Amino acid sequence: MRLKLIALLSIVLTTSGCSFLNPLNAFKKPQPVVEVQMRTIEVPIEIAQPPLPRAIDMKEPKWYVVSDAEIANPCLKDEEGNTPVNEDGTCGLGREHPDWPEDYTYLDRFLEDITEEAGATVFFAMSPADYELMAFNLQEIRRYVLEMNEVIVYYRKVTMPEESEEINNSTTPE
Repeated sequence: MRLKLIALLSIVLTTSGCSFLNPLNAFKKPQPVVEVQMRTIEVPIEIAQPPLPRAIDMKEPKWYVVSDAEIANPCLKDEEGNTPVNEDGTCGLGREHPDWPEDYTYLDRFLEDITEEAGATVFFAMSPADYELMAFNLQEIRRYVLEMNEVIVYYRKVTMPEESEEINNSTTPE
């Protein structure tokens, strides 16, 4: 009998959900139903802007064009601007560069200057056709960099908020 009572009590408690244990809730007014409002709010997405690359800092090389033509070593002039010539055809007052030999060429001068400046002479030779290819390649690099800059500026304009766009326009390279 006791088992039947315990079983009956357990079934009643389980099915009633324990609502009879708190009799004060039965006399409370039911809570009013709150209306749920759904709104769509635009939230700007912060896209990290990569910094623009620093400007290219190219160093200017020295280019030498050397030929084997003879260097003109003119005669010295007198106060009146005349160039006196001796009977044998040599300069009466001497030459502007007396230390230069008679068949002194631009190549000779270049070799002396480079050896004096650098201590050794090394040649890097290039044919005119190869020089044209180098100039073409450099132009291609320039074109590519300019096109990439346009793409970067486009994406910066598209993804930046309008307020910060005015600030960054002053730092955009051209």
